[in-house]
Amino acid sequence: MPPPIRFKPPLPVRFKVPKGNIVPLPPNQPDIQLGKTLVAAKPHRITADQIENGRKILRRYLGRKGDFLVNVHATYAVTRKPQGVKMGQGKGNIEFFVARVPAGRVMFKLPSHNPLEGYSPNFSAFREIADQMPMATKFRQQYNVFPGNLSKGRS
Repeated sequence: MPPPIRFKPPLPVRFKVPKGNIVPLPPNQPDIQLGKTLVAAKPHRITADQIENGRKILRRYLGRKGDFLVNVHATYAVTRKPQGVKMGQGKGNIEFFVARVPAGRVMFKLPSHNPLEGYSPNFSAFREIADQMPMATKFRQQYNVFPGNLSKGRS
């Protein structure tokens, strides 16, 4: 009888990917989400460190109980050759990871569904994150509140 086959989990694969281009969002599928969001105004590559800094800023502003969503993930490897190495001899080593963010993509989201009447949102956390980002960003506030009596429901 052969010995039992033991499961061996696969090692994480770290692909060296070409630089490529940032594929824009399809025009018939805008990235609209409820709540307060920070949206990329121009396409750009964001490093994992910049995403992590944004997450830390939101955690500092919201505390332990506050919930938020980070909608971008650094999955593409960027390679560099060591300092002073001549051209050729293959591709360099992986230095860091980036996320390709198209214009209009929601990067950070604070889910809040019930706005108060006359309430102006405080985007100070998003303002601090926007300063850390390498591209222009926009603040968006989206609620399903309609004018008139449409939002009140049936009575």
